Amino acid sequence: MRIMAEIPARALCVFAHPDDADIGAGGTIARWSRGGCEVCLVVAASGEKGTTDPGADPGALASERAAELAVAASELGVARVEMLGYGDGEVENTAELRERLVAMLRQFRPEVVLSHDPTAVFFGATYFNHRDHRELGFAMLDAVFPASHLPLYFPQAGPPYRVPLVLLSGTLEGQVAVDVSETLGAKKRAVAAHSSQVGRRRHEVERSIEATARGLGHRAGLQAAEVFREMRNEAGER
Repeated sequence: MRIMAEIPARALCVFAHPDDADIGAGGTIARWSRGGCEVCLVVAASGEKGTTDPGADPGALASERAAELAVAASELGVARVEMLGYGDGEVENTAELRERLVAMLRQFRPEVVLSHDPTAVFFGATYFNHRDHRELGFAMLDAVFPASHLPLYFPQAGPPYRVPLVLLSGTLEGQVAVDVSETLGAKKRAVAAHSSQVGRRRHEVERSIEATARGLGHRAGLQAAEVFREMRNEAGER
């Protein structure tokens, strides 16, 4: 497994729900922002269905989750947050979404894109990957290649730009590890900021974050790590 020690100048993080980036890559985002990286976080869905309470007000929950996201992003040092406003369970890999993502890539011109691994579906016998994660992950990959760097794809979205590197979180095929031993606390605080999701389980969630990071770090020869699938965008035009 390769250890990624370099810090990009700009990183675009594109995740489905308000807490996904913090859970999947919060330590990495904090490490990069502390090292001078300009981080832009894009969240596709509003999170208005993220509750077990049938009487909850979706609009109020969406507002609450947006406020939680702002606090979490501050904990990680995120420079800019954009919410695309899709409904929970309604993220689709459409031309409209791909055009929005291509416009962001061409305008922000990130050195690294962080997003979901859409090919990771089954995690043991108790969890399978959320449909929004899978749809957004594939849409992000489709926007990176070939759309963003070929001028006849969405010409109104700006000048072409080739994204050099994509790192996919929530993967079953980890290839790249990032040392998060110094930013694990920031990740815990960011996840805990999503109080509508964490509730009274804060200490349990923090212990799980710690155990996961330590376990991944052990595999990579680090104290604590986050692990990603890597895609280097070096293919020719098709």
